Amino acid sequence: MYKIHGEGIYVTSDNQIQNTNETSNIITNATYTNSLVENEVTEGNQSQSVVIPSVSGSTVTQPSTPVTSKPGTTGKYSTYEYNNKYYYNQLDNYSKAIYDAISNNIGNLKLGSYLIEVNYDFSQLLKQADGESRLKKYYDDAINAINLDVPNLFYIDFSKMWLNIDTTTTMFETKYKLYLDTGKNFNYFSAEFSSQSQVEKAINETNNIKNQICRESTGDTYNKVKKAHDWVINNLSYSGASANKGNIYGAFVEKRAVCEGYARAYKYILDNMGITNILVTGTATNSNGATEDHMWNYLKIGSTWYAVDCTWDDPITYGGASVSEGAKYRYFLIGSDDLFKTHKEKYTISKSGKNFALPTLSKSKY
Repeated sequence: MYKIHGEGIYVTSDNQIQNTNETSNIITNATYTNSLVENEVTEGNQSQSVVIPSVSGSTVTQPSTPVTSKPGTTGKYSTYEYNNKYYYNQLDNYSKAIYDAISNNIGNLKLGSYLIEVNYDFSQLLKQADGESRLKKYYDDAINAINLDVPNLFYIDFSKMWLNIDTTTTMFETKYKLYLDTGKNFNYFSAEFSSQSQVEKAINETNNIKNQICRESTGDTYNKVKKAHDWVINNLSYSGASANKGNIYGAFVEKRAVCEGYARAYKYILDNMGITNILVTGTATNSNGATEDHMWNYLKIGSTWYAVDCTWDDPITYGGASVSEGAKYRYFLIGSDDLFKTHKEKYTISKSGKNFALPTLSKSKY
């Protein structure tokens, strides 16, 4: 089971938006206040910065003119890591621009405080009266999608990342510049990490184990997904005691995780094998009738989708009891007829977030 911030995978921080009042002929330095509003006014030119926090808003029309995305200087993602952009492909263009800005700066994120520019034309949206509130929703949709698509950003706490809007107005036009930074926070690392060297050490530890699993998982697609499944259930212990219980560091290095850690570890292995797969959130009801939040995987063999729940295939034994081999594969490559007896899909991650579509499973198991 998993519970992240009480609901879903990502819930944004409860910060407030505040606009500065327009003041002419006053020159001030750009400074942060408690509401994280920057106000810089120069002669004949007014600039303000607005911080965008949590979910709100409704559907809007698509933007008109895209601006070429600026990749990070050290962070261009590799093909094998991000070839499974299932949730990204369902985003609106505004959300894709924010997602791209983050994914193009993966290397820079390890600094913990790198300012990320979102190079896209948001003017059509922000010139509308409710543009800022709509942007909140696009921002949250982007964060939710990247959280589901990219399992190896375990060192980032997205609730500590702020989206800012710099508005520059002249008598001829208004221009908007968006960027992501730490806001009032010292960095946007999760609580377990405090420096780039610590993050890089954790990434290396995680990747060394993942690479070894991939090297040892040979054969056709079926054999690869089975060996990855077996590694997860044979090496992990279900435990909520670790601060990294829901991420791949907890799974690969600490060998302790809850269902989110199991599912993310399995996805990361399959991603690096080039096997199409996704994370799925929802609820599951056990044999005692208890229903809890849960995460598992869907993967594709040929043109057909199947479900895998490594957590529920990991047997808990007491007193040296043995478990049959069949018990370890009850939720391996199953279809909807079996899965939906106990599992229920969830299509939204946060209350007013995007309704993501999920693939149609095979009715029967592989």
